[in-house]
Amino acid sequence: MKELNFKVILLQILGMIFLINGILQLRFYTVSGKIIWAEQHSQYHNSQYWNKLLPSKEGILNFWPNVYVWIFLGSLIGIIILAFLNWKSKLSSLNTILVAMVLYILLRLKFFRREIVSQIFRPVRDLCSDDFGIQCLIEGIVFTFIGVTIIYLSIIQIYLNSKKLN
Repeated sequence: MKELNFKVILLQILGMIFLINGILQLRFYTVSGKIIWAEQHSQYHNSQYWNKLLPSKEGILNFWPNVYVWIFLGSLIGIIILAFLNWKSKLSSLNTILVAMVLYILLRLKFFRREIVSQIFRPVRDLCSDDFGIQCLIEGIVFTFIGVTIIYLSIIQIYLNSKKLN
């Protein structure tokens, strides 16, 4: 095993942020109709409109938590991928642990729920389409691709550096 590599850790954290935001945006795409409807009819919280959209009280209370569970699933998928790639690259397992700890801190600070990264790219997203669902689809695909590419490049960099040393 090699020692800790902080450059790789920073790249992997950045890649994970994009990957998780991409997965969250893809989840928003799947429920975009409900999100748009809920925003337009937010004044009718206890009416038959909400009963049509979310038929049970449990549906109303669990709608956003069910959407945000994908933040956790995205981070879990990403950490498993990172652990595998770090293992194959013979990097220290502390790299994966440090990335996971930083992601946990970001989760606790509600970094992903506030959509900080998405808000930075919101003007670009608005130029692509007027439809919220299409915007989420495009942003989700692009962010997921960027995240996976950054994670892949962080590992390739180690591989190329080890080839130069030999």
